[in-house]
Amino acid sequence: MYEQAVPFSDAVAGYYDDIYPDFESSGVIEFLETLGYPKGAVLEFGIGTGRIGLPLARHGYDVHGLEASANMIEILRAKPDAERLTITEGDFTTLELGPVFDVVLAPFNVFCCALTPEAQLATMRSIARHIGPDGVAVLETFDPTSYHSQTAAVTNVNPVGETGVLIENIRTLPADQLMIVVNTLLRAGRDPEVSTLAMRYVWPSELDLLAGMAGLELADRFGGWDRRPFSGSDSRQMAVSVYRPRR
Repeated sequence: MYEQAVPFSDAVAGYYDDIYPDFESSGVIEFLETLGYPKGAVLEFGIGTGRIGLPLARHGYDVHGLEASANMIEILRAKPDAERLTITEGDFTTLELGPVFDVVLAPFNVFCCALTPEAQLATMRSIARHIGPDGVAVLETFDPTSYHSQTAAVTNVNPVGETGVLIENIRTLPADQLMIVVNTLLRAGRDPEVSTLAMRYVWPSELDLLAGMAGLELADRFGGWDRRPFSGSDSRQMAVSVYRPRR
């Protein structure tokens, strides 16, 4: 099953905007403003279809998006204001753009698309070498507690639009910290779409260790873009971790 998995962005490119239609980007903008970056140069790892990158660019940020999926990039380039973005197709682990940025973003579990500890360390080092001396990295990852203790596959059913449904079958391989997700998308008048994807979840303490190995240090951690405290005991929380170059 793991061998059949495809990268997350390729697996969901065709219906990503359908299953995540209501993301409120103002929370990310306000978060960056409170960090002291009301404008500036932003590098987004995993820009996808632009649900964060496009609003940032419209707000006045200079946005450079990195994306591993040509399918995602094709969808993004067809959207209004896509010309405001600089888009690079490439591997998160080997990125060498040259310039540095005020903010490097890796939102919505993008970091977890690196499927081994070695790939996650290489990704963190890619993030670190693109941060300016007064810049920050902001990573958003989910709390893996409930998944790590999962002993059987879990099935979730979510509506997609007015006539569709997405069935997620999630299996965990705790020894490798891997989640294997089989998505089945059913939409009226269309053939079922089935894809298998994998993600490697990461604990906050592990993320801090990887950041330290890449020359970064934790500046702050929140339980969401609204800056609520991170409890570490609520599996529904997303951890938003802020790192700075180590002085």
